[in-house]
Amino acid sequence: MSDSQGTRFGLDVSRDDLAPHAVGTGLFLLAYAMLLRGVELGRLYAFGDFVPYYGGRAFAKFLGTWHEGGLGFPYVYNVMPAYLGTVTAVGGALGQNLFYLALVPAGFAAFFVFAGRFVERPIPRYLAAAVYAINPVTIGEFVNGGVSTLIGFVGFPLIVHFLYEIDERDTWRPAVLVGVVFGATAIVPWLVFWMIGPFAAYFAYRSRDNLPKLAKFVASGGLGVVLSLPNVHHILQRAAGFGDGDGVLWTTLQWNYEQADPLAVLRLAGNHGMLAMNQLGYNTDPTMVIGLVIPLVALFAVERERLRLYYAIAVGCVAFVSLTWLQLTYPLFETIPLFWSVRNPAKLQYPLLLSLSLLFGAGLETVLHGTRAGTLAQGAFDLDAHRSRASDARDPLIRGLLVGLVVLSLVAYAAPAAGAFGLEGVRGDDYAVPAEYETVADELDGRALWVPYGYTTQLRLRDTHPNHVGIKSGGLVQGIPNVEYVTHLFEDVAAGDPVHGRLRDLGVQYVVVESDPPGAYGNGAPRVQSKWGSPWLFGDPATLNARFAESSAYERAFTTNGFTVYRVTGVPDRDRVVQERGLHALVYSESTDTEVVGENLLANPSFDDGTGGWWTPSNESGRTTEYVGTSGGGGVELAVDGDTQPLPVAQAVSTRDGYPYRVDVNATGAGVATLYWYEGEKSPDSLVTREVVPLSAFPQAVTAKGDTLSIRIKPNASSEIRVRKVTVARSTYPAATGFTANGEGIPGVVVDGRDDPPENATVVAVNLGAEAAADADATVRVVDAETVLDGQLAFNDTLRQGAGIVIEEGERPDAVPDDARLVTRETENGTVLDYWVAGEFDETPVTTVRTSYAAGWSGSPDAEHFRAQGWANGFTDTTPEEVAWTGGGLRGLVVRVWLAAWALTLLALTAPPVVRRLRERYDDGGSTDLP
Repeated sequence: MSDSQGTRFGLDVSRDDLAPHAVGTGLFLLAYAMLLRGVELGRLYAFGDFVPYYGGRAFAKFLGTWHEGGLGFPYVYNVMPAYLGTVTAVGGALGQNLFYLALVPAGFAAFFVFAGRFVERPIPRYLAAAVYAINPVTIGEFVNGGVSTLIGFVGFPLIVHFLYEIDERDTWRPAVLVGVVFGATAIVPWLVFWMIGPFAAYFAYRSRDNLPKLAKFVASGGLGVVLSLPNVHHILQRAAGFGDGDGVLWTTLQWNYEQADPLAVLRLAGNHGMLAMNQLGYNTDPTMVIGLVIPLVALFAVERERLRLYYAIAVGCVAFVSLTWLQLTYPLFETIPLFWSVRNPAKLQYPLLLSLSLLFGAGLETVLHGTRAGTLAQGAFDLDAHRSRASDARDPLIRGLLVGLVVLSLVAYAAPAAGAFGLEGVRGDDYAVPAEYETVADELDGRALWVPYGYTTQLRLRDTHPNHVGIKSGGLVQGIPNVEYVTHLFEDVAAGDPVHGRLRDLGVQYVVVESDPPGAYGNGAPRVQSKWGSPWLFGDPATLNARFAESSAYERAFTTNGFTVYRVTGVPDRDRVVQERGLHALVYSESTDTEVVGENLLANPSFDDGTGGWWTPSNESGRTTEYVGTSGGGGVELAVDGDTQPLPVAQAVSTRDGYPYRVDVNATGAGVATLYWYEGEKSPDSLVTREVVPLSAFPQAVTAKGDTLSIRIKPNASSEIRVRKVTVARSTYPAATGFTANGEGIPGVVVDGRDDPPENATVVAVNLGAEAAADADATVRVVDAETVLDGQLAFNDTLRQGAGIVIEEGERPDAVPDDARLVTRETENGTVLDYWVAGEFDETPVTTVRTSYAAGWSGSPDAEHFRAQGWANGFTDTTPEEVAWTGGGLRGLVVRVWLAAWALTLLALTAPPVVRRLRERYDDGGSTDLP
């Protein structure tokens, strides 16, 4: 290595100086290896934001289509699948593991190169690099799966290093290197923008009177943008839509900054949104205050002129984050959309991290060694006072204490990460994909609904079974069109309503019930929870398992390794593009009113006899349950103080399984009523399911899920409620309302008649009266028997709404029009009238594409393209072979420009050295053939 090369990259070492560098690097790697002990190798990691893209599937993700945003790419940071796809295609799961684990050491090495510009002594320089590599920010990103962010963390110091090279050297090569490092590491352009922005502004200002140098800075930035074009294009798209979903953005902003007080920010732990901050104790353990030693040591370099930029950046980052914690910067977020990109303070903690780490190294060098002449020539530090103090006998003691504090602070930064670098402390053993997922997925040759379904499950399935039915995190925010569809599907699964028709329509061939899902997904009653704009399906696997096992619409396929797989009956093998018959626009009733047809089944529903007939808890400290009488009538008052467990009032009644009931709770205050359904006696062993309903959500129309209902009413923690009257009574059968429910049983492609359907669609009225159907200009009427006919109800989820009316063979009820066609089913109860149809369904061939709706799909020139089933793509006058993705052409252009730019840039970097070596070779041989 020549002297010029060594100085350029901040190494400047001779053979005699290699020993301290080898020791410093070896000690860091040893410490890192100790922190990683217990990390699992050889299984795909899948946790937080770390998606386990695997081999060729990753490139399908990169080139596939999902929604109109992000050029039609299926992933927010578009190039990331290609990165991990390359790694896993070459090294498999172990390659993915090593790639991820190598990011922290790579950041250590990159910072060490950069810091050589300011810190010359090995010990302070290596300690500063260790602070940059291992600290609350990087540990938090590691256990949060922030692979995209950690790649930017690696490239950040090198970009700044090459910016200095542009300023110092009269050559274009550093400008090209800035663009290359930016293009390769700016997976999250917003992050790198906030990292590089202050330095770019500084150098642009310095070179304002030197146009050639300013041109290099501008060109380096432009090249970086082009070399990361797919990701930058997505960010620009997002910037134009920051006004969408303001509520989610404000909630995220407030949450992330909740613990970003000045001391937490200075300790690099001012981010509530990162799991490691709290769960590893950075914001909860008082001993973590030792982390303030890092910024305190940084103050010892305050007189170095060349470091004033870093003090300014550090002060600016701490000030902005702290002022946002106090909500004083909120007007900026309201008026300048750019600031929404820092709704997570981690983006500002990276420039703060680089600045503090560098200042820490410079301060430590100042205290321990003074400053070398080479550095002093560019600074303004007076060594006279330091040298005089150095002769003082107390000075070694003071410096020894300082070194002890520094070591203690470094240990404090790293100690919470001991063992799997914090993964075990935050994730437990959930950070790797169990082999059982792949075992089950290998047996499934079609689409599958996986229940329960949560964020961790989704991450695991993205690799092992890409054909699962679900929505990725952030789906609503990113504008994926079928979030609503999947939400309704999950809600009906949770409620126990029939969904097999929609599963068939989606081409779902399997339902997989996971008996031991990760996290808390398997706890409690089946329910849908929405987080990050996406629906998750939670619930006790035993309950979900029982529902599918008891339904004739599903048959058990196999059970293995804690997974029970059901095959959805009647689903033909089909590709993504399938042929359907007819195009129908649905018009339906939105009324959910039900009529009470029986008396209240509860004893003493208005508490006229005090609490007689009700189960009430004993009065204990912090809990009260008492009858209260007022001028408006009686009631029971329940109160709970502090953390005391709230206990309910409760009563059980007999019900008829499958029959409709109307439940109402007239109460004031914050609380819930839980409906427990039992089959047989009221005991834990016979519990079928339970439903938790907020008091504000009553009355509720429910379908009995057992022959005993126990209703239990209790206040929320630290609150009080007053219950005046409770009602459980038989009612008319509540016909399912809404587009998806009323579309059951209608052949062909169904679109919502309320959303400007295609002109050639046949209008179908569902459960509308004759007058309302005429007003809708409906050609076809569909009426569910149980909505208008008296008679014995029969329940089976193969029926259109899950219920029908038992009729004698050959019977035609008087209420059915003479021109209507009856649709009956043969069940164990006899012949059941499901529904009747007046009019004829359209039989025109229609093609649908089972992917989220996007205008980029096209059919034949004569085709009409429309939104089918609320989310899919539909075409008239088109065969499946004629349907293709066009993407509007923009994605292809962007990708071609991006790839061409990389090819030309790499050629520009490699060609001159090759030409120079060839020239030298020919010159040595005396040849003059080369110009």
